[in-house]
Amino acid sequence: MNIQQEKISLINGKIHTRSGVASNITFENGLIVSIDDEAGFSGKIIDLHGRTVLPAFCDSGINFLSWAENQERLNLSGAHSVKDFKDALSAFFQSKQNPLRGWYIAVNLPEDVSISHDDIEEVINSLPCAVIDAKNTHIILNSAAMSELNMPQETVEPEEFFGHIPELSSDEIKFLFETYSPKIIALGISEIWADFYNEKNLWGVLNDVIYDKLNFRLRCNFGFDNSASLNEFLASGLRTGDGLPFCKIGGILIKDALDQQEQKNMIFSAHLSGCQVITDNNKSCLNALERVAKKVKKNSRHLVKNFADSSLERMKILNLGGISIVNQNENFIHEAFMNGVVSSISSADNITSPLKNISRLVSNGLSVAEALSVYTWCAAWNGGNDLRRGELAVGNDADLIVLEQDPFLVRPEEISLIDISATFTAGCSVYDEKL
Repeated sequence: MNIQQEKISLINGKIHTRSGVASNITFENGLIVSIDDEAGFSGKIIDLHGRTVLPAFCDSGINFLSWAENQERLNLSGAHSVKDFKDALSAFFQSKQNPLRGWYIAVNLPEDVSISHDDIEEVINSLPCAVIDAKNTHIILNSAAMSELNMPQETVEPEEFFGHIPELSSDEIKFLFETYSPKIIALGISEIWADFYNEKNLWGVLNDVIYDKLNFRLRCNFGFDNSASLNEFLASGLRTGDGLPFCKIGGILIKDALDQQEQKNMIFSAHLSGCQVITDNNKSCLNALERVAKKVKKNSRHLVKNFADSSLERMKILNLGGISIVNQNENFIHEAFMNGVVSSISSADNITSPLKNISRLVSNGLSVAEALSVYTWCAAWNGGNDLRRGELAVGNDADLIVLEQDPFLVRPEEISLIDISATFTAGCSVYDEKL
């Protein structure tokens, strides 16, 4: 993606800026160059006809490849019989001649629908096919899948299955970004933080293959299974903030399931290397962050995912930001604001509408300004970009959205119904529905 060079002015709008509501805004070379300055408009002029302009949204954590790949799988939740299953699988097989990874994968098989290896084999027998139950407890394979995995059994555990299927190719990663990016910008999101685990070669693929196809800012958070793999990554010289303008290295993910000593070692390594640390909420991680803060003074802005009410005081003292996952711990955001802890929102495995979540946050006690900031300024602060994004101000990046209604002037439950007219990333119109 290239920065928009052309000067563009949005006029006759309600533009919520750092210093108040303006009627026009102008940007050029990807940056905001003037606000409420009507003298000498030039370049492209867009009349907003009273529409509202806000900073564009940032989602602070999406398992993008997992989410996008899941869109390519057959959803069996609507199957109510073996016949329904076979009909759906047959239509799926006919529609996809080249499935991702070379596998046909169906998910969410209802508990009351019992299928067998032979039922799958009757529909698909030439290529590997796997059917996953709704509770994700077991996977049924056809003969081609059993042969591909070199497994004699027709039913396998999820961990066993996903540990053996092929990795996504560069072309498949490119396809997923090209196909599913439009869904993100249509929600008013101009930046996502994508979480990747054990994808050592992904950074090169993103820079070499995906970069020119991006229509949003991509911040890559990387997780590793142990200190050795993290140190191998750090030895390459990559650090938080590295990368091209729209594709950057983000934080180092420290998983809750790791051994406490391993968590401590990885946090120390990342901190000493100047990288941002993103931990799950657990006592050992907070203890390690406390020790590194005392031992080595670095200006690293570390974050805690899934933070709890009981952690807020320690997070405030350590100047840690928080990431709340939609439908899991977003209720703590109100307490975070009360305690002075900056918190942003992550969709995790399922991208959701920011306006829908903002509506819910306002209904649960946040002001409209606070709820909006969770997706704007707070997200920018957590990413160390608060001097460039999160607010509309002269000199900031021209990442903004145009809304059909003003969220400050409608009832909380109506915020989720507001239509997004356009999304701009670095001054580029990447989504334009109504302008």
